[in-house]
Amino acid sequence: MQALLGARLAADINVVAQIIMLVGLWIGFYFARTGQIPRHAAMQTTMVIANLFFILFVMVPSFYQYIILGGTTGGVVAQLMLVHGLLGLVVQAVGLFLVVQMRTQLLPKRFRIRNFRLAMQWTLGLWTLIFVLGIGIYYYRYLVARPVTGVTASLERFRDAGGILLKEMTELRAAVKERSVPAARRAAERTVNLIEGKRGPRYGDLDKNGTVEDPAEGFGLLTYLRAVTSAALEPQAAALAKDVVGWLTTIREDAGAVLAAPDLGSAETRVEKAVTLAERVSRDGISALVAAAPPMVIVVMDDYLFKPERLTVPRGTTVVWINQENESHTVTADDKKFDSGDMAPGGAFAITIKEGGTVPYYCDYHGGRGGVDMAGVLVVE
Repeated sequence: MQALLGARLAADINVVAQIIMLVGLWIGFYFARTGQIPRHAAMQTTMVIANLFFILFVMVPSFYQYIILGGTTGGVVAQLMLVHGLLGLVVQAVGLFLVVQMRTQLLPKRFRIRNFRLAMQWTLGLWTLIFVLGIGIYYYRYLVARPVTGVTASLERFRDAGGILLKEMTELRAAVKERSVPAARRAAERTVNLIEGKRGPRYGDLDKNGTVEDPAEGFGLLTYLRAVTSAALEPQAAALAKDVVGWLTTIREDAGAVLAAPDLGSAETRVEKAVTLAERVSRDGISALVAAAPPMVIVVMDDYLFKPERLTVPRGTTVVWINQENESHTVTADDKKFDSGDMAPGGAFAITIKEGGTVPYYCDYHGGRGGVDMAGVLVVE
């Protein structure tokens, strides 16, 4: 149903159906309490079989796409889905078992539930809880107001980050000369995190003071370089980008040496060389790359959002999407004119928009056509 109707419409139909089924089950419970056993049996059987249809054709496909294909375990929606799915399968299996026992003689006596009434009551109670969890999934995925997001990354911020790198390295040099271990390790941590970005393997509380410090708010210089190199650069600029990656890697290693050094004196020479290299990165590397890059904007995929969600660009602009999450995402146009395919964490996807118009798009794992959930809009003028 989701493939035919879209994620939101299938979810809408499923919510209405679940309300009807829950009401039906409670009516069946009333029939049992008032001795109307044939009606009770018919109602419970109908609801359990109907729910099996929605499990197979709505819930399982939705779970598979959001959790399995997207590699998603974080976030409120994913956590609710996991609990809802586990409890739902158990309760559906018990419900089918009770229907078979109630309606047929297929089960041997040793497998039949003796306290049938108590089992029915527990199943109904758990079914009600699962319904509440399902409403929670629907609410957080489709009804919660999404935060308004602005630009979180750009070529201007890339250039600024180069200046920040030089500032952090200058502070690191001063701290090493003064033999101030806390200040040196703090500056070293900020340098490494600035280079790595929050998805980098070495990112974190490197000086072990209980706080992760990053002067670029998680969008590392290496991430910016992935964004820039994913656009169509001239060969000379592409070669320069590779050089900058090498320079940054050296600086990162030199800063890491400060964090690991038994005394700051042993790292002083490396830090001096790293400061000179940081000057080269800022002056000859990043500034030149920003000047050589085509007209470009960056969209960050984070917190199950495209940031910014709505973007207006002139024709001929290269749009680069960067996946800053641990989950996989896609960038898929509603009209299928472009599709990134599976974007692993840290992955980048770039297109150059040459035609004017409004282009809605979404993540195939966590969104849907028409602006559902994780979705965005490009307005090309």
